[in-house]
Amino acid sequence: IALNRAKSGDRGRWHYYTTDMAAATRSRLDLLHELRLAVEHRRGLELHYQPQIELVSGRVVGAEALIRWRGGDGSFIRPDLFISLAEYSGLIVDLGAWVFETAVEELRVWDSAGLTGVRMAINVSLVQFRDPLFLTRLRAALDKTGIAPNRIELEITESVAMLDAETVIAILTELKAMGIQIAIDDFGTGFSSLAYLHRLPIDRLKIDRAFVRDLGSARASGASIAQTVIGLGQSLGLSIIAEGIETEDQAQLLAALGCPLAQGFLYSRPVDSATFMAWWKARQQS
Repeated sequence: IALNRAKSGDRGRWHYYTTDMAAATRSRLDLLHELRLAVEHRRGLELHYQPQIELVSGRVVGAEALIRWRGGDGSFIRPDLFISLAEYSGLIVDLGAWVFETAVEELRVWDSAGLTGVRMAINVSLVQFRDPLFLTRLRAALDKTGIAPNRIELEITESVAMLDAETVIAILTELKAMGIQIAIDDFGTGFSSLAYLHRLPIDRLKIDRAFVRDLGSARASGASIAQTVIGLGQSLGLSIIAEGIETEDQAQLLAALGCPLAQGFLYSRPVDSATFMAWWKARQQS
């Protein structure tokens, strides 16, 4: 364990072995075992949805589907813990397929309940892009539900897009040909070159919550970066959405800067489908 940790750093690094290392490794293996059972038997997995809002009108234009996993004791396990394990182990392929199928089916349910025309944003990882059946799974889910591809938006992080540029660009081109929309999540945190960004067949940039959190601060760096991203998106013909909005002041400032779309706790936390529908109906009546 200590040797592997030392090798994962720069040359000439060293690590002492401690019993805590073994305990952490055992805990990780136990969690991976439970996750494998959860994915195989669809046990404890559920999707929560966070609305995406048009800032000027307040209209609900979409939702982001977010995976949640309840452990054996009924409490939620942090997504950053199990998603990294799913990617490392390859379980993200089957897990991602379930997320996509469930989210697309949810759109059909919402349509029948009167919440029509909204877009569903779904996160995908590089491991899923490398799956030879990735596009086949997407087409099958869309054919099964009859949902129009342009109501699906796949989100990839800036860093993921840069890891294997040619593979990602080729698959994004095929997705665009299908009619699926593409968004770059956490934009501004990966420091990609503008020349590379220009090559990506994308529709939307998502301003990272870290920059939104700095809006109105004494440094005003958040506002400067947000304004830069919005201007960049406009010059490239891309839409912009800001995530992590928690205050009305942040929303108003982003609207003033020209950001059209937003999501965050100001509107709603990610919630299960029934709660999402209840929230939407209450908003319609207010």
